[in-house]
Amino acid sequence: MKKTLLFVVVLCLFSCNSIKKTQRAVNSGNFIEAIDRSIEQLQKNKQNNKSGTYASLLKQSFEKYRASTLERINFLEKETLNDNSKSIYESYVRLQSIQNRIKPLSPLQNEEGETVTFEFYDFTENIIVEKENYADYLYQKATDLLSTNNKIDSRIAYNSFVELENLAPEYKNVSDLKREAYLKGIDFILISLFNDTEQIIPLKVEERILNFTAYNLDDFWTEYHVDPRENVSYDYSVEVHFTSIQFSPERLFERQITLQREIVDGLRYRKDRNGEFILDEKGNKIREDVLVKASGILYETVQSKEVVVMAEVDYFDLNSDQKINSYPLESAFAFENKFADFEGDRRVLNKDEAFLLRGSPVEYPSDEKMLIDASEDMKSKLKSILNQQQSN
Repeated sequence: MKKTLLFVVVLCLFSCNSIKKTQRAVNSGNFIEAIDRSIEQLQKNKQNNKSGTYASLLKQSFEKYRASTLERINFLEKETLNDNSKSIYESYVRLQSIQNRIKPLSPLQNEEGETVTFEFYDFTENIIVEKENYADYLYQKATDLLSTNNKIDSRIAYNSFVELENLAPEYKNVSDLKREAYLKGIDFILISLFNDTEQIIPLKVEERILNFTAYNLDDFWTEYHVDPRENVSYDYSVEVHFTSIQFSPERLFERQITLQREIVDGLRYRKDRNGEFILDEKGNKIREDVLVKASGILYETVQSKEVVVMAEVDYFDLNSDQKINSYPLESAFAFENKFADFEGDRRVLNKDEAFLLRGSPVEYPSDEKMLIDASEDMKSKLKSILNQQQSN
C-alpha cells in the first residue's frame, strides 16, 4: 500500500513539473517546445486529469506560434535585401506540419470540460508558390556561380543543385547541371614517375607505386590519375624523381658467443646444518631446485643486404605553371637472415638462441627483389607527402 501511494505521489510531482516546464516554454516564447510537450502528453492519454491543462497550453502555444510565424513571413516578403524564399517556404511547411499533428487529437477539452477549438488554415497554396520561388532562387544562384568557371564557385553551385534536386527532382535540367558543377569543382592531379638514376627501376616497382587505388587518397573533390585522360584539364601534377638507388654489398657477419649460465637440474629436499630435513608449517619436506653450471659456444652468422632509395616529389600548379612545393623522399629496406651452430650443453640456450639453431643460410635477394620489397615503404611515404600537400 505504501509503495502504491509513493508511486502516485511521484507520478503527480512529475506531471506537475512537466506542466510547469510547458508553461515556462510558452511564457519564454519557446512555442515549438511547448507544442511538442503538449502533443506528446495528449498522445499518451487524453483522458487523464491533466489533459485539459495540456489542451489549453497547446491551443495557447499554437496560436502564438502561428501569429509570430505569419508576422515573420510578412516581414520577409517585404524585405528586398536578401532572397528569403527558403525561410518563407520552410515556415509554411512547419505550420502545415504542426497543424497535421494537432488535427488527430481533436476533440479536446480544457480543465472546465469545455471543448477546445482550433482554427486551422490551409497553407497548401502558399507552400506550392514558395516552393517554386525557392527552386527558382536555387537554380539562378547555382547557374550564376557555375558560369564563373571558378572551382570554389562550382562546388558551392553543386551543393545548391543537390539542394534543388532534393526539393524538386524534376526541375529543369538540374541533374545535368549538378554533374557539370561536380566536374568543374574537382581538382584533377596527374602523377608521374621519372628515373634520374643510372639504374633500371623494375616495372613491378612502378606498378606498385602507381597503384593509387590502394592509397585511398581520392576524396569527393580530388582525383589522382596516373595516365592522362582525354578531355580532362589537369589542375596539378606530381612528379616523383628517383635520384639515387644504392645497394650495399652482400654481407656475412660471424661471431662466436661463449655462454655460461646456471640451470635447474632437478629437485632435492632442503636440509639444515645437521643434515635434518627442513619442514614447512604443515610438516612437509621443503624442496628446492638443484642448480648446476652449463656452458657452450654459439657460432652466430648474420646475412644482410640493404637498399636506400632517394627521390624528390615536386608539386606543380598547372594553371599558374609554377612549382608550389618540393618534398624529399627517402626509403630504406634491409634484408637480414640469422642462423647459428652450437657446441656444448644445449640446456644453456635460451629460447632466442635455440631458435637460431633452426635457421640455415639462404640466397641473397636480387637487387630487383630488394626494390620491390622497398616499394611498400616508398608508397607509404609518398602517401604521407600527398596528404600533407592536400592539407596545406
